[in-house]
Amino acid sequence: MANKQPFVSSTNSELRATKTIKQLLREGANRLLKNKITSAYLDAEIILYSTLNKTREWLYANLNTKIVQALADKYYSLIGKRARHIPIAYITNRKEFFGLDFYVDKTVLIPRPETELLVKQTIAEARRDNFRQDDFKTNITIADIGTGSGCIVITLAKKLPQAKLIATDISKKALVIAKKNAKRHGVSSRINFFRGDLLKPVQNKIIDIIIANLPYLDSKMNNLLRSPDSQSLKFEPTIALKGGIDGLNLYRRLLKQISAMKDKPTLLLFEIGAGQAVEMKKIIRKLFKKSTIQIIKDLAGFDRVIKIKTH
Repeated sequence: MANKQPFVSSTNSELRATKTIKQLLREGANRLLKNKITSAYLDAEIILYSTLNKTREWLYANLNTKIVQALADKYYSLIGKRARHIPIAYITNRKEFFGLDFYVDKTVLIPRPETELLVKQTIAEARRDNFRQDDFKTNITIADIGTGSGCIVITLAKKLPQAKLIATDISKKALVIAKKNAKRHGVSSRINFFRGDLLKPVQNKIIDIIIANLPYLDSKMNNLLRSPDSQSLKFEPTIALKGGIDGLNLYRRLLKQISAMKDKPTLLLFEIGAGQAVEMKKIIRKLFKKSTIQIIKDLAGFDRVIKIKTH
């Protein structure tokens, strides 16, 4: 990544270099550790190479390079934000998902590694030779409900080049981000974005697979798998996190919308939270009596994806 900003000393006082990269990394990490950021060293690295518009490899190849004061001040300012537990993704406006780089800000949920399981399962199902009687590769339509940053549907666009893709979200701001990411990855023409409540904007369309990672934290967040940095959640949009008293209100509504479709999708794939599988099965059985249900666990052994064949 090219950068025309100077790094070393200058006669201009604003550009005076006083600290090396090694010193900045150490100071930044120490401040984060004092504020109980468990990923302090990694976060200091990310913030510094993002500030310098460089790579991690460049950083460690230039540990003794002195940085101009203006850039050092910017780095310290961002370290200060992270020390307040603002998510690193919101500080750098970047988050990697499925090997792709996505723009994120405080209007959308930060993509989680756990959600990659939902994408992997969708890709596997879409590629099954027996998914459709005809040539599914040119006909299969997948809808991502509650797309947020667009990370799921955009990844599918990259991995399933022949699929037809639809994405919905109720948030106008989220759709702006999703479209920005689609353009960044060169798949804007592959995805039709719709604004509206869950499935409503596309309820009359013929869809083969519906996928969703809807907000599923319960109102008291008792089903949150807590980590040392869980307090970062307070900076993410509540609308993208909580799903009512038991966390499943949005899935109830979505499943009712799907059950009312004239042409029902063959397959549903949803991300769920720990301990929600039993109640989800009850909801599904009431609406889709002939359905078959499978629970897929993540690498940590928690229930993560629920797969529903509707008929």
